[in-house]
Amino acid sequence: MINEEKIKIWYNRRHSSLGQKSWRPFKAYHNFLDYLNIKSGGKLLDIGSGTGFLLKLANRNGLRTYGVDISIEGVKIAKNTSPDSIIIVNSGENLAFLDNTFDYITCIGVLEHFIDIENGIAEILRVAKDNAIFCIVVPNINYFFWKIKGKKGTIQQDINEHLFSLEQWENLFAKNGLKISEIHQDKWFMIKDKIFSSLNPIKITKKIIYKLIWLFMPLKNTYQFIFILRKNDN
Repeated sequence: MINEEKIKIWYNRRHSSLGQKSWRPFKAYHNFLDYLNIKSGGKLLDIGSGTGFLLKLANRNGLRTYGVDISIEGVKIAKNTSPDSIIIVNSGENLAFLDNTFDYITCIGVLEHFIDIENGIAEILRVAKDNAIFCIVVPNINYFFWKIKGKKGTIQQDINEHLFSLEQWENLFAKNGLKISEIHQDKWFMIKDKIFSSLNPIKITKKIIYKLIWLFMPLKNTYQFIFILRKNDN
């Protein structure tokens, strides 16, 4: 049975093994801050801060930054990456911060790995100011390439990963007090795959086809959704 201790062990091993290469590179995080339309001087909390790249970028943009991660090894890496941030070992389902603290909260590819997602959302809402803006990135069970390959989920299925459709995520957020402002495709995994990284004509052709599919893929079939949200006024 899955529990928090097993999850910690899994992520500690990954961070210890891969270091700053555990997740996306630094350049992959710019669009998340763009969607938040940040103002200098605000407070940002990154839940599941991983290698600390988003915190480092937010610091450069004038924000006071805080991060939490369940992995002590991840926190070590993030503190080295973003030394001006306050980063602690902490579960996203029991945040060690006061109510109404943050102007911006990011949760990039993390919420789906919570044991109790609804409790995690309640905690996010608790520590956010009334006018806070949230950026939450979550996976899509109806991702086109998973469908044609007959698979679902990432390597994190080995430990804990909840997969929902666009409609299910929308309903989950609405049910738990979040109002959706925007929804975007997470296109990083298309952008990072360079067409001419190999000179093999068959591989080049496959990558061109792959990128064309991504270009015209409906939102409901994309890999991950980028939700920009606010607290529900009601």
